[in-house]
Amino acid sequence: MAEILFISPYLELAEIALKVIGSEEDVDVKVTRMDEAVELALKAEILGYQVVVSRGLTSSKIKESGIDLPVIDMRIGGYDIIRAYNEAKKLGSKVGIVDSEDVIMGLFSLEQIVDDKLVKYTCENDLDDVVRGITYLKARGVDVVIGKIAMAREARSQGMEAVIITSAYETVRMAILEARRVNAVRKQEKRKAEQLKVMLNFTYDGVIALDNEGKITVFNKVAQELSGWPVEKAINKDVCEVIPNAGCQHLLKTGRPELGAVLEIGNVKVVANRVPIIVDGKVDGVVTTFQKLDVLQKIESKVRRKLSNNGLTARNSFIDIIGTSKTMSNTVDLAEEYAAIDSTIMIYGRTGTGKEIFAQAIHNASKRKNEPFVAISCAALPESILESELFGYVEGAFTGARKGGKAGVFEMAHGGTLLLDEVGEMPSVLQSRFLRVIEQREVMRLGDSRILPINVRLIAATHRNLRELVAKGSFREDLYYRLNVLSLPIPTLKERGEDVLEIANKFLREFYDLQGKSYGIFSAECAHLLLDYDWPGNIRQLRNVMERLSVMTAGGLIEAVDVRRALQIQEFIIEDDKVNSAKQQTAINVSIMPDNKTTSLDFTQEVPFVMGKEKAFYEEQLIMKTLEECKGSRSQTARKLGISRTTLWRKLQQRAEN
Repeated sequence: MAEILFISPYLELAEIALKVIGSEEDVDVKVTRMDEAVELALKAEILGYQVVVSRGLTSSKIKESGIDLPVIDMRIGGYDIIRAYNEAKKLGSKVGIVDSEDVIMGLFSLEQIVDDKLVKYTCENDLDDVVRGITYLKARGVDVVIGKIAMAREARSQGMEAVIITSAYETVRMAILEARRVNAVRKQEKRKAEQLKVMLNFTYDGVIALDNEGKITVFNKVAQELSGWPVEKAINKDVCEVIPNAGCQHLLKTGRPELGAVLEIGNVKVVANRVPIIVDGKVDGVVTTFQKLDVLQKIESKVRRKLSNNGLTARNSFIDIIGTSKTMSNTVDLAEEYAAIDSTIMIYGRTGTGKEIFAQAIHNASKRKNEPFVAISCAALPESILESELFGYVEGAFTGARKGGKAGVFEMAHGGTLLLDEVGEMPSVLQSRFLRVIEQREVMRLGDSRILPINVRLIAATHRNLRELVAKGSFREDLYYRLNVLSLPIPTLKERGEDVLEIANKFLREFYDLQGKSYGIFSAECAHLLLDYDWPGNIRQLRNVMERLSVMTAGGLIEAVDVRRALQIQEFIIEDDKVNSAKQQTAINVSIMPDNKTTSLDFTQEVPFVMGKEKAFYEEQLIMKTLEECKGSRSQTARKLGISRTTLWRKLQQRAEN
């Protein structure tokens, strides 16, 4: 379809235009009178045209009509005027001209060439003025008038000869080439405008642009939604009227950008970046981009989770918790109730009872299930490292700080759940700062001055009696009450009855599968032995024993003797001279292979008696021997002893203090 409309005031001009266009189909040629030409031009955009080409007074009238399309005016060239002048001299002795100022001004060169003074009248683009012009020429003895169609028509009506200044082929060609160029530029500008429009309206950011007087020139859909002002009403309004707290005006004076400013638009908090527009060294406006604070936090949380190599996901759900005992069923029911609430939870339980599994299950059943789950042990890291892990740090905060800094676990868990394992082991000096973070819900990285708002659900876990620690002054009372909003005690394996057999069977089958063996089943005596055993190491110890049993047996019927071999129990009668000379008995599980190499040691801080010197000495020797065999690797030592790294770290700390 043609995109250029060529409006010709006379037939001869249309014929020249058709010759110029040739086989091209991008130009339509219409021959119309002046009044019809204006009506046609006003409909041109609706009809799909992008540029209008016309000539003389017709062109002027089209421009004055308020048309939105660009109008190309075919200028009268010097050759066109000379040709008309020569024709006029054949009809009379004195020649005059009525035309626009730009044509009249160009006649000086013509007069020098022909050595003849033309009578001239500068005409406005008005028919009444054309009449006055022709009357003026006649009064001065002009025989022949040269000009456009309107001038020639009026001259003849007053009894004078007239010659129309027609446009030559080259003039028409140049006008059409200009129309094509303008059309191409206009398309490019429209394309850019549409791209900008899409970018502005489909970005997460609100965008407001001001001119140098503080009036709004750009106002996108996000700005409309937050402010409540329709775009069409906001444009050209003073920004103070639309958004009183925008704070953009002073940038027109200072010329200094402001990044990361927190302000309110409507009733919504946003983070805004305000940047001045500098033209020729002067402030010519301001562009402000902003985003909802909560949306920004969610995006940052997702980005941090994707970039993190830790995964930050909770693997376990309530369906993964094995056990049908009444004790365990009640615990799961309570945990499921807590999952529906966003309050802080304190999980109590001895080592190996599955505190982290419950924390993960609560997270996966909560409204935060699609957000990060981050866990950190307060006992596994030295004080200096724990602080940087909790709160993060900026580049250069301390010697050895990672380039670019590092987010702390509060930032990483933003929008999700943060599990603080072994919270009772948190150093006293960190407890006050930690309390401030959870009260203010904001964190500051080490070495930084920026405060970051956080939204985290806290779950704390401990095997310690925090009330006793509070009484001793080693744990802050106010922090204890902040954490102990909802309490979830996890039963020991011994308290779960028949669950022991169900869990043991699950572990045993998993290990048989890994080794490609057929499944084994427990004999009645074997089942009684498993149920009667105290399991001081709880589920972690049971798992280790089942792994050992899968190696020692080949499936089939598993007898009690097999379990005894896997447990390899030695009993020590411990006399406690410190508690009213009362005697208590307990079993400590030490696995010793025939070659005297240690394979498992199940000792915990929760054993319900005070260790005697004999046992403590034995444990210490066994730990140091295994640590030496593992060349100082704490992870390998803990794995070989069958205990957690946390327990090993605590034992080594106790040895260092003694």
